[in-house]
Amino acid sequence: MARWRSDLSPSGQARQITLLLYGSLFVGLLPFCFGEMKPFAALLLLLLAAELWRRLRRQRRFGGILTAEESRRWRWQGRDYWIARSPFILPFGVLLALRAEQGRGLSLWLMRDSMSEANWRALRRLLAGYQ
Repeated sequence: MARWRSDLSPSGQARQITLLLYGSLFVGLLPFCFGEMKPFAALLLLLLAAELWRRLRRQRRFGGILTAEESRRWRWQGRDYWIARSPFILPFGVLLALRAEQGRGLSLWLMRDSMSEANWRALRRLLAGYQ
């Protein structure tokens, strides 16, 4: 029996935050493109753009059913996890640090806009017990 269950979708808010952070790094590197560090700065800008593309592509693929079971077991994409440390709760999102039996760790940012408002409130109530 599941204590909490939600069908998560990609978050538009997470996409905006990612674009803001990478955009500010990009703008911060631009002045170095006009000096003697031009080749190094150009390489950094290229790597930054590639990482931004990879991260946005990964965010678009994010989705699926996340379930919290009665035994404090969490199920995500067919694997079982347990809470590794207290959840980090913010008004717009929750960071879950999960650990599998095999020792593999997983960090999930659950954004408020990736689920229904009722599921968001229920998740916050559930995680209050983990503090």
